[in-house]
Amino acid sequence: MKKANQATILLIEDDNTMREGIQTVLEKEGYEVDSAADGFEGSRLFQAHHPNLVITDLKLPGKSGMHLLNEFLEAVPSLPVVLISAYGTIDLAVSALKSGARDFIAKPFSIDELKTKVAEILREAPAVEVKSTSIASFYGMVGSSPEMNALKEQIRQVAKVDSPVLITGESGTGKELISRAIHSESGRRNGVFLAVNCGAFTDTLLQSELFGHEKGSFTGAIKQHQGIFEQADGGTILLDEIGEISPQLQVKLLRVLQHQAFQRLGGTEEISTDVRVIAATNQNLKEAIKEKRFRKDLYFRLNVIPIDVPPLRARQSDISELIEYVIDEKCRHLGRDKPRLSAEAIEKLQGYAWPGNIRELENLLERMLIFSDKEIIKADDIYLDEDSDKVSEISGTLSEVLEDTEYRMIKDALEKAGGIKQRAAKMLGIKTSTLYYKMEKYGLPATAGGAEQSDFNEQENTDSA
Repeated sequence: MKKANQATILLIEDDNTMREGIQTVLEKEGYEVDSAADGFEGSRLFQAHHPNLVITDLKLPGKSGMHLLNEFLEAVPSLPVVLISAYGTIDLAVSALKSGARDFIAKPFSIDELKTKVAEILREAPAVEVKSTSIASFYGMVGSSPEMNALKEQIRQVAKVDSPVLITGESGTGKELISRAIHSESGRRNGVFLAVNCGAFTDTLLQSELFGHEKGSFTGAIKQHQGIFEQADGGTILLDEIGEISPQLQVKLLRVLQHQAFQRLGGTEEISTDVRVIAATNQNLKEAIKEKRFRKDLYFRLNVIPIDVPPLRARQSDISELIEYVIDEKCRHLGRDKPRLSAEAIEKLQGYAWPGNIRELENLLERMLIFSDKEIIKADDIYLDEDSDKVSEISGTLSEVLEDTEYRMIKDALEKAGGIKQRAAKMLGIKTSTLYYKMEKYGLPATAGGAEQSDFNEQENTDSA
């Protein structure tokens, strides 16, 4: 039980040995220590226990140390945060100090240095008062609709057991977030969470990702490699896009699930593992079974606990909360002031079907914030693909995606402005000269049915005024 004057420290470090060592040292000093192996779990523990001091590594799975620093200081501006920094991240640690971190410790460091620094900081630390936030997030999941509340309760119940879980739902609905939430709520929370996209590898490379390989087992295997079933021993793994796995690999995966043991690719040693397996897919696996693309016995082994994630269009009452939450997060990341959305803009977003689900909403809002620095976002500033009835997936490089979006926004603005450049530029929030440059860049016609004279008249009226 925590003593009345006992300080609570939140330690976030993904290296198990270092995390356990630091925790042991600090607990011997009389502190109460909560520890987390990734940024998501660290965020949850922060909200739950309101620590007096946070010690976090900069490089973390889930949320980075810098992300956590900003998140924690927004809630508790006076909270002391100490960063653990490896040699290659010293410059980043210095930047973090400018962002509000109290101090940083460079690896490797001595136990005495750590104890002295912690004692000094806690002597000066004020009482922790957490600011309430308007939008509550459950491991990054936002919404208070009946569908979301039922999903959150299901996650809490599922986390109490170690049975395999099969998460189904459309692309962009947040299946990985749900997987991480299950891990963070479970008794395995101090173990690692690892995810692999089964559709992103060839058969041989996927087998290596899952089970590891021995040196020389295939071309390019220059040294022994541990797969995620070995790395995540004691933790949780997510097999995303499980429907993409080959029939041959399905047999090997079934054996691991049945016997909790496997062999590395090219190896003969039987390796035991203790992992919780969560699988996710946007495919209809029952149809895949009928088409002989997926094994029925593997399906039943994975589908012990099914979770079907509702699409965004099935919980439209959550959209306004999601908009608020995503804009908060994106503005913090982009370093810009938060704009306000007009009632018409929110109504337009709520009335859209969102075929790409939350991912599409996040992408649209980020593009909107990148291309507009307006204080108030109106309905006309939001560009939706109203005719789309399919999931929209982003492809190409960031530069290509941004250019494609810019081209479509400019083209749309010119059409709405009747070809009048100054009016279109005003709608886009850019200078008319910039618009001309970009029209030339994208090969858009310089004239459009008398628009040039209208442009001249508008410019003349502006000059006269």
